Amino acid sequence: MSSETQITYSERHVRLCQQTNGAESLVTNIQPKIEKLENQVNIRTQKVKLRYTAYDGIVLHDGILDDSIKNLADSTKQFDRSNPGRPVFATLFPDGKPSSITDASYAKEVDKADQLLLRLKSLGEGHSLLSHVEPLTNAIAGSRTAIASHQTAVSDEKVAIANEEMAQAELRQQYEFNSLDAIKLFGKNYANRLFPKLSNGKKKVGEQVEEETETPIVEE
Repeated sequence: MSSETQITYSERHVRLCQQTNGAESLVTNIQPKIEKLENQVNIRTQKVKLRYTAYDGIVLHDGILDDSIKNLADSTKQFDRSNPGRPVFATLFPDGKPSSITDASYAKEVDKADQLLLRLKSLGEGHSLLSHVEPLTNAIAGSRTAIASHQTAVSDEKVAIANEEMAQAELRQQYEFNSLDAIKLFGKNYANRLFPKLSNGKKKVGEQVEEETETPIVEE
């Protein structure tokens, strides 16, 4: 049963108790459990949003990294055309295409980009392509930070889910305790009225009330 469903039925129980003399203790006992679960639901919702935000960050920085690699590839091709006697494209891109790096998964692309950076630096001091070292370095760092942030967000969400599940269990337990206490206070038959059932085969309350209010009274 979802948290939302548990909260809904527990709140209905509270409203029924509030309309029953002598049931004040039942409200007092279960209200904190409802509020705790509501709080955990809000926390979990925020953690989910943060995970989405972190993933968007990965996508954004992956695009920046792709651009840095492609820009380097373009500059390398231009260098080779201008310097046919000492080409370096095969050195930087031994697999033949920059897509062998950019098409890799997010984590693998960063590792491959690191290897590309090492090959780039190996060209030696003063090489014109070394101007790409800084943007490529920054792009790699940005991607690594984004991936790490996402991993943290995933971990935080798992903790929030676990805390929500514990709050669910506490609310279910208190609901059961309230049921036992209500039987002691009012007897089983009346106590059952304070605990709404998940389904009972009757029309929905809203539909029933609407029909009763809209159906005209026919006088004979």
